[in-house]
Amino acid sequence: MLRRILAVTLVVGGVAMTNSATALAQSDVVAGAVAGAIAGAAIATGAIVPYEHREPLHEYIVHENRPSYRYDDEVAVGRELPPGAYESYPVPERYGVPEHHYAIVNGRPVVFHPQTRRIIHVYD
Repeated sequence: MLRRILAVTLVVGGVAMTNSATALAQSDVVAGAVAGAIAGAAIATGAIVPYEHREPLHEYIVHENRPSYRYDDEVAVGRELPPGAYESYPVPERYGVPEHHYAIVNGRPVVFHPQTRRIIHVYD
């Protein structure tokens, strides 16, 4: 099921990018498809921090004052954190993402699934 949703997202993202600006280079279409795939995967899993809980969750995480973990790659939604020596903490259920954890990565709060370590939200 997830593969079908991902495939549709890739097709729709690519078509939308092509139709909206036919002068785009092929690399721009690919970039649009990749962005659509990442967003589509997050939506398909239902793993998105609800809009109304984003700011309260951010305030909660900042208030907890956890240590930051250094990560050399780009921290972005859809990426997986490597297994490593960082602490993760459960997100309280009242924030709408049960069974997810957060960590501070490169000074930024990051919400992710603890088994897959796939990032679902990154705060600036």
